[in-house]
Amino acid sequence: MAFTIGRESTTLGNKKVAFLSCSVDSASGNIDTGLGVVDHVSICPISMASAAIVLKKNIGSGATSRPGVININGAASGDVFFLTVYGR
Repeated sequence: MAFTIGRESTTLGNKKVAFLSCSVDSASGNIDTGLGVVDHVSICPISMASAAIVLKKNIGSGATSRPGVININGAASGDVFFLTVYGR
């Protein structure tokens, strides 16, 4: 995987929240969120060359079940974005 990840986390009510800053060097890969299960993910683009990346929660490469992982497809080298991930 060729993603650079910065990570911060907190608790909000009964959910764990991970704030991830991502810098992408490849078109696809997995991001380990540090959570046991991902319930919701939102993206905030900073600098994006691609307009239609796909985020799949709790799925690894090859469509295998991987709780706590976000699979990214369709990114371009140099894309930078933040992810806010809610889970448990």
